[in-house]
Amino acid sequence: MNLLEKWQKWLSENPPPLLIGELQIAEGYWIYNRKDQLKDSLVCLPSLLDLKLYLRQDEKGDYRPLKAEMGILRGWKYGPVDFKGLFYAIEAIYPFALTYWFGLKEGIVGPVSFQETIGRQIGMYKVIEKEAYSIADRTVEGLCRAKCLRQNLWHGMYTEPKEEASIPLVCLEACPLFLEHARKLFLKKRNANL
Repeated sequence: MNLLEKWQKWLSENPPPLLIGELQIAEGYWIYNRKDQLKDSLVCLPSLLDLKLYLRQDEKGDYRPLKAEMGILRGWKYGPVDFKGLFYAIEAIYPFALTYWFGLKEGIVGPVSFQETIGRQIGMYKVIEKEAYSIADRTVEGLCRAKCLRQNLWHGMYTEPKEEASIPLVCLEACPLFLEHARKLFLKKRNANL
């Protein structure tokens, strides 16, 4: 059974309304911000590309590099779509959300420790390796807990979900934004000690 077939089976056993991150999924597979109501006068986004382009910015119009960052735009809806369209829309809004979740449920993938992630790095992120544990703890506090909706499964200090959801957003490995944040913390500390 491939991933889309597993998704279709899961949906048949778990009909809407569904929650994932800041999204709500209603009957007919309509997606919208859970702070809105489907009956509200929401802008209907006509295509998956329009959805991706619309949600890549915040309320100020600035680019949102952290896709699972809290504060997704309100006032829109997307649908109705079939189960495949719903899968691709969720993956467009929260990259790898369903892929990681199903992989974790099936035991195909699992969390990758920060030490392992940083051990694979070369170049500008290699400097973090010397203080990986203290840098990881501070970065989890400053980035993951403060901004990200994903449930961090790779760092021992942070395993509780932000809130109940039908489908949890899981984080299996330090992302590039995490590595960059950690590198900046390391350089700031090193420069302060000079």
